[in-house]
Amino acid sequence: MRPAVPEWRLLAPAPAEVLERFPVPPLAAQVLWNRGVREPEEADAFLSPDERRLGDPFLMRGMHEATQRIARALALREPVVVFGDFDADGVTGVTLLVQALRRMGGKVEAYIPHRIEEGYGLNFEAVERLAATGTKLLITVDCGISNAREVAHAHALGMDVLVTDHHDPPAELPPAVAVLNPWQRGCDYPFKGLAGVGIAFTLVRGLVRAGVARNGLRARELLDLVALGTVADISPLVGENRTLVALGLEAMRQTQRPGLRALMAVSGVRPERVSSGTISFVLGPRLNAAGRLQHAILAYRLLLTESPEEASSLAAELDALNRERQEMMVRVLARAREQVLALPDDLPLIFLADQEFHAAIVGLVAAKIVEEFYRPTCIAEVGEQSSRGSARSIPAFHITEALRQCADLLERFGGHRVAAGFTLPSEQLETLRLRLQALASQQLDSAALRPVLELDAEASLGELNWELLRIVERMAPFGVQNPHPVFLCPRVKVVRARQVGAAGEHLRLTLSDGRLACDAIGFRLGHRLEECVPGTYLDLACTLGASSWAGEERLELQLRDFRPAR
Repeated sequence: MRPAVPEWRLLAPAPAEVLERFPVPPLAAQVLWNRGVREPEEADAFLSPDERRLGDPFLMRGMHEATQRIARALALREPVVVFGDFDADGVTGVTLLVQALRRMGGKVEAYIPHRIEEGYGLNFEAVERLAATGTKLLITVDCGISNAREVAHAHALGMDVLVTDHHDPPAELPPAVAVLNPWQRGCDYPFKGLAGVGIAFTLVRGLVRAGVARNGLRARELLDLVALGTVADISPLVGENRTLVALGLEAMRQTQRPGLRALMAVSGVRPERVSSGTISFVLGPRLNAAGRLQHAILAYRLLLTESPEEASSLAAELDALNRERQEMMVRVLARAREQVLALPDDLPLIFLADQEFHAAIVGLVAAKIVEEFYRPTCIAEVGEQSSRGSARSIPAFHITEALRQCADLLERFGGHRVAAGFTLPSEQLETLRLRLQALASQQLDSAALRPVLELDAEASLGELNWELLRIVERMAPFGVQNPHPVFLCPRVKVVRARQVGAAGEHLRLTLSDGRLACDAIGFRLGHRLEECVPGTYLDLACTLGASSWAGEERLELQLRDFRPAR
């Protein structure tokens, strides 16, 4: 199978009379139009996120029951346990609820399952252990929606359960006191795309709205966690998530949380320069490394500790685990990629199962395979009796729904449209592969299997200036459904070209359109140096950024793709 080549698609221009009404230059107005902004007042709301625009928490189905039960637990000092997933979304959500409920006077502990020994979601053994310790109220974060039997068992053992989860609800909801999930039927909450930590934050807002004493707790103390979890979980950065992450990034830049400050220090991150990209590529992987290779409780302890000394020690441990994860990732990805290259080009879904694929990183490997080959991808570690896998998909194929149609083969599964996890008897792996590939063949044609690179607007080098960059920066945070604006720069001349990076993996160009010259960097494009002979003309797909050298800041194009000029 050959790597996928993206099709360039220039988005339709907005009506000229509409662009004229926007209080920004036409290029910036076109980008806003592409993001769904239609009126000047909407542009102001998009460029200036405001927490006053967050939805009423009591529009979320189950909020009345959830806040009443928690208020009773706080008043009676009942033992409460917050049970969360082992990824960054779950860990930040658990930390947020424990921090908030303790400040509100609660007797609260955390429980995060071991990724390998316990797996995802509630499990019977953990439920029984928590019941034996006297837990009266169990609150899930980022899990639980698919655990009807485990919730019923907890109830039988004398515990009440509140489920907070953002994954696709099954037909049978768990028999909990309340289920908080914007995707469930009958939920009127206006924004559906909250991450698990976002729902946890909405629950805290509901408690405050219900009159529970906050004891000095401020939203700002929690918003750094919301930003961390939301971005690390690759949640859509539109609507309410955009507001939460924008406010959370500002809180992170001024955070006094010892664990976060230590994590930034060990990662070489300057707090004032934190962005959604910092979370995605620097901080998030280190938080996730704990759950992947050891135990996510390390990340939880880091985020909750008030001791700078403990924070420094834990941050160093997570940094070391992340380096180990990176080394493992290189080996497993190379093995998986070799297998994919041997597959036929017309295969609509990639399914790989191997004893050498470590269950802790199969999701990361699947994501990389999707990025390069643009196929729904399932990667599983083969066990002696049971196998665990992760799936990543493309927008046209709902991977969790596909797994639901194969539920008779699975021991457990869960997820959402483009990401899922599953466990099954090893003897069923081949049957699952055939069934999923048959479903993909029915739903995906050749057009659906070709990636599209959307271009916001055509621009000359002169139009990609400092004024535009400052407005583009206000459109951040960038991520899913709010990508960094990509511009088409046609017929630009290559002046100089060279490989940069330790192994020549990146591409550095000097470009000119006959009037202006500028620099460009193409990350991971070093292998395409031969296509950039000085004197040739290229069409560029690029974003606009800035770089610093010797204290001087200069504009820089960041290449997404290029091709011979047409």
